[in-house]
Amino acid sequence: MKDFIFEWRNQPVRIRLVKDCEILEISDDEKLGPYKKGDEVKLPYWEAKILVKQNYAQFLDFKPIQPADLHKILYRELPKSQLTPIDPYFYVKIHETLLELTEQNKKNPDLLVLQKIKKMKSLLRDVLSRRFYKLLRMAAATGKVSSEMLENCSNEERELYESLRKILTEWEAQFLI
Repeated sequence: MKDFIFEWRNQPVRIRLVKDCEILEISDDEKLGPYKKGDEVKLPYWEAKILVKQNYAQFLDFKPIQPADLHKILYRELPKSQLTPIDPYFYVKIHETLLELTEQNKKNPDLLVLQKIKKMKSLLRDVLSRRFYKLLRMAAATGKVSSEMLENCSNEERELYESLRKILTEWEAQFLI
């Protein structure tokens, strides 16, 4: 999971500057800027996030996952026997969203934010449960699963599928001589 988080946090995203920004020193050898109000810039997510958090910019491409998004995913997932398409970085994005909300709630305790976190975790558990069941069925199936079925998986789900498949195949091989 850490590799997926690292990979995603380094994905370029677009931001628009909402005010002028002089050079910001992130570390001894890392600097951001200068930027002018109205500039559109493509930066790795982690750098863009710094500018957004300091109210210099707004994301253009990225929007945090909301409870309604999780409802839609669950609604699509429930009636189907196969996995439905999902953002390759879905789990990283939901992790990032929950992390942000938790940090926000620690700084400024708010009952509405806390309720949102609980609702999102509950919906995420439902999504995880449904998708995990389907992944397990795919991994246990004899024969090769089509690449089309794996295209509907997130990066983390593909890795989980491969691990489950390997474990189940090795376990089965103990009995089949």
